[in-house]
Amino acid sequence: MNYERLGKRIRDERLLLRLTIEQLAERVDKSTNYIGQIERNDGKPSLETIVDIANALGTTVDSLLSDSLNADPWDRTVHEITTLLYSLDDKGKQFILDVVKRYRYHHKIQDSSL
Repeated sequence: MNYERLGKRIRDERLLLRLTIEQLAERVDKSTNYIGQIERNDGKPSLETIVDIANALGTTVDSLLSDSLNADPWDRTVHEITTLLYSLDDKGKQFILDVVKRYRYHHKIQDSSL
């Protein structure tokens, strides 16, 4: 496992949610220093800690480890969009939904699930 990439992914996910290290540390019941060490690749978290961090960030362990997995890049894009949507309030979510609907309409994209 590439702990450097894991730390970077955790940091990126945390920043996407606009969380401070202190806020993430509180959510996972770990010290701020320990979370910083993980993000800087100075510490190697246990699987239990990785699961706790994933839950605190509203993501999955496989997403945090995606740089170590053979995953489809499209899945990562969808995950990033989803993570950003979770950070919005209801008004922001509705705005994004309207934008996507207008994009589909103007580009005549059909919904294959209908």
